[in-house]
Amino acid sequence: MNFSYFIARRHLLGHHKIGYISFISIFSVIGLAVGVAALILTISILNGFENELKSKLIDFDSHIRLNLHYQDSMDSTKVIEEKLQKIPEIEHLVPYIHRHVMIRNKNYTDGVIIEGIPENDLGSSLNVSKFIKQGKLEFTTENGKNGIVLGEKLAEKLNLKLGDKVYLFQLHGTKGIGSRPKIGIFIVTGLYNSGISDYDDIFVYTGITAAQNLFNIKNSFSGFQIMLHNPADADRVSDEIDELLGFPYNAMSWNHLHANLFEWLRVQRFPVILIFGLITVVAVFNIVSSLMMIVIEKTRDIGILKSFGASNGKITKIFLYESTIIGFVGVSLGFTLALIIAWLQNNYSIISIPEDVYFMNKLPVLLDWRNFLYIGLGALFFSVTATIYPSIKANKLSPSEATKYE
Repeated sequence: MNFSYFIARRHLLGHHKIGYISFISIFSVIGLAVGVAALILTISILNGFENELKSKLIDFDSHIRLNLHYQDSMDSTKVIEEKLQKIPEIEHLVPYIHRHVMIRNKNYTDGVIIEGIPENDLGSSLNVSKFIKQGKLEFTTENGKNGIVLGEKLAEKLNLKLGDKVYLFQLHGTKGIGSRPKIGIFIVTGLYNSGISDYDDIFVYTGITAAQNLFNIKNSFSGFQIMLHNPADADRVSDEIDELLGFPYNAMSWNHLHANLFEWLRVQRFPVILIFGLITVVAVFNIVSSLMMIVIEKTRDIGILKSFGASNGKITKIFLYESTIIGFVGVSLGFTLALIIAWLQNNYSIISIPEDVYFMNKLPVLLDWRNFLYIGLGALFFSVTATIYPSIKANKLSPSEATKYE
């Protein structure tokens, strides 16, 4: 067995005259474990929150929306479609209608945004169907009437249930004296709940033909919903579309549409990680304290080892092994603690959050092996560097001074 490792293990596991040393060694391991687990869980929660939010936003929105700068509708043009279909990253191209309307049921009225989508293109554009809680995502009833899908919270606010009749009023009716807004009659065919209040309270969905009839725009539409093979390419492809089509066409990626939200997430990430990272820093100071206490108690032992010919290098290795053992055990326990808490949260939702504020009702934990690797290596590195000062103090001890009173 390696000499330095043998001494280091005896220092950590052996009996100490000063009982506080054993306590602080154990406390150093526990502190490091808690620090590592806290940092891993913090980053995993931030990643999980961002991933869950992006997933929901992509399901409720296309990767890119193409419309006109100066008007709210465009006519179908084969030239534009042919140009867009030449871009290899584009998977689907779906026309849509996006307008503001008033929705009414008996004495209940609210303002909403209606999205008209071709029913045969639902599978290739929005993925609202995964959030349907009641009914189905369909825009035509069995007797051929226009169907509409809306959020559960909006339905509750309007006192609506499946099969109820609801009225939609376009906000800008025919101009002229005595003109009245056009009214559309729809049947509630589905209720969804995404957990994103900005969508659940505002967006209602119906077929594009019914929406065109409501606004009396014949074959016109608001623009195109563009779906890509890889959502991560949205910013680059939207710039490419702007350059290809030019003014007055305007392509906006899903990332750009929700830029403020993602900027808020980015700003929040650094201070949160910094605060929880300080727990690990405190644990490293505990390791330094533990090793210094060992130096103080083992002054006589260090002097004897030096008198028998142990070099400063071997003394340094003793403390290097001690800090490595503390670091390895602490990191391993931290990994285990993080995995257990993450599993409990993902399977049993032990921590819940207000859905109206955070767009989800539980903390999502997204574990990534790279976080374990980087944080584990970082903790081990700082544990090893904790040996520097105790090693210097131990190396300065002379055999004669250390054993003078023995």
